[in-house]
Amino acid sequence: MSIYLYRRSFRIWFLNDDFAWLGLGLSISDGSDLWKALFSPMAQGTIRTLSERLFFLTFERTFGLESLPMRIFEFAILGIAQILLVLVVRRLSGSLTAGLWASMLWSLNFGLSVAMAWLSAFNQILLSALFLGALYCFLRYADSREKKWLAGSWTCYLLGFGALESIIVFPAVLLAWALLLDRSKWRLTLAFFVPAVLFTIAHLFWIPKAKDAAAYRMFFDLSLFESIAIYWQWTFAAIRIQNFGPEWAWLVTPSNWILTPAVLGFILWRTWRRDFLPLFGLILSIGLIAPMLPLRDHRTDYYLASASIGIMMVLGLSTIQLPKAAPLLLILYVVPSFIVQQATFEWYLDRTAPIRPLLRGLQHAVQTHPGKLILVDGITESVYESALADEALRLIGAQNIRLVPGSKPDGNPLTVAPETARIAFEKEAVTVYQFNGSVLRDVTREWERDRALNLSTGLSPEILAGDPIFNPQFLAGWYGIEDGHRWLSAKGSVQLGGPFAANAQVRMKAYAPAELGDMELRIRCRGNLIYTAKVIPGDVEIQFPLPPSLQPFQSLLLELEASKIVRPPNDGRSLSLVFELISIR
Repeated sequence: MSIYLYRRSFRIWFLNDDFAWLGLGLSISDGSDLWKALFSPMAQGTIRTLSERLFFLTFERTFGLESLPMRIFEFAILGIAQILLVLVVRRLSGSLTAGLWASMLWSLNFGLSVAMAWLSAFNQILLSALFLGALYCFLRYADSREKKWLAGSWTCYLLGFGALESIIVFPAVLLAWALLLDRSKWRLTLAFFVPAVLFTIAHLFWIPKAKDAAAYRMFFDLSLFESIAIYWQWTFAAIRIQNFGPEWAWLVTPSNWILTPAVLGFILWRTWRRDFLPLFGLILSIGLIAPMLPLRDHRTDYYLASASIGIMMVLGLSTIQLPKAAPLLLILYVVPSFIVQQATFEWYLDRTAPIRPLLRGLQHAVQTHPGKLILVDGITESVYESALADEALRLIGAQNIRLVPGSKPDGNPLTVAPETARIAFEKEAVTVYQFNGSVLRDVTREWERDRALNLSTGLSPEILAGDPIFNPQFLAGWYGIEDGHRWLSAKGSVQLGGPFAANAQVRMKAYAPAELGDMELRIRCRGNLIYTAKVIPGDVEIQFPLPPSLQPFQSLLLELEASKIVRPPNDGRSLSLVFELISIR
């Protein structure tokens, strides 16, 4: 059944964050680099050595940019997790039927579908397997007191810290099981709290977090209950089915007004009858989603891949305890979940389908035209956001690839300045490729005849200080590129190309070292002072409207003057601000 349900997932390629993890090996040259790659905090302070670092690093080094081996491995881990769910439910309920139903229903869950579609969410699959493995081994140990089961539980539990931070709730889930279902065993759970507490302290106070990761800010307010309601609806998928056509919108009503009350009513009824197993299933799901609830601005569907396990356990139990009502409940869950699951796989297939031929084609182009500037036309915003924005080009050694002038989205750092393209054509040092979504075709001759000679001699309206493509636009007063940035001395000039819109904004991103203290940056154009920015140490972002008198010009020379400079010891340079971006858009 699972092979049929997930058959489309085997054809989905890499997407977004996948390219960042696939590029992890590029930073490794010795043992110390490997240690850093595997254990240093990344991505909002996470250290997911097993589910992200080793997973991507091992498969990329072994199979290159091939997703199928990773898909097969992911599917195998899911299979192990499904077997463990059957064993856990059978041990808790005494019913193999309930366990089989719980496992089959889980395979349909919307959150699990997203995790199986996107390789970067493999951490959810691995966490599910390790969590269920640790739980099953503990239950067997509680029954038999055999040390091998205790060792198995601890092994899965500790490995879980290398999969996902949500493993910290495991001791609380064990304690809930003991208090609800076997109170005499509660002391066996206490030792498991030690690693969880130590990890939580380290994660909160010692592991550095990304300062600009606003989406990962934690809110402990009424939004927690809103998050619970949203994740609950996502668990049953019907709310998501509206995205695939209005003809399915009617399924939301029975899901909200029949399935949800029935599941909650079933839990309350069994609790009233002193059967606490359905309540434990609810607590299990709430526990696994609990670490994500404070992330008010980052509610994410694949978090349900593991968190839905407890609710699936409840639905599985309903098949044996509500034999008359269960068929209706299962239909209300299965029908929308199946529709949403298959649509999810189709969405990821469509999203990733153009990326593989594009990167394969560009890899061939780099080998065919060594040393030449390669311009690419026809890149959609979807392809850019799904791959190029996450530096997928570095995986094929494509340092000389740029997008044609005017490419979307506006201001993307891969777009070449018109003048740079024109000069490259004059020197016969450029090749142009057209991408139609599936095939990359050499169109250099067509460009030379129809477009290249008509390229504007103006300059780019947005320049990235760390990109050598824009070197001609940085004039006197600038130092060379360092770590993707460029230092300004006391004074410096940049040239930006128009035409400029009536509502154009001048925008600058820079950094002011603490040694400068408070200072001013004066900006002049055509002999007039157009803006004075007050600058304090730290990240600097300046934005102001372009004066109307300057809008008609085809190019503008901006003169920047800092009120203070610093002279680092043994350096000899006079430095003010270090810039990242300057634009007029």
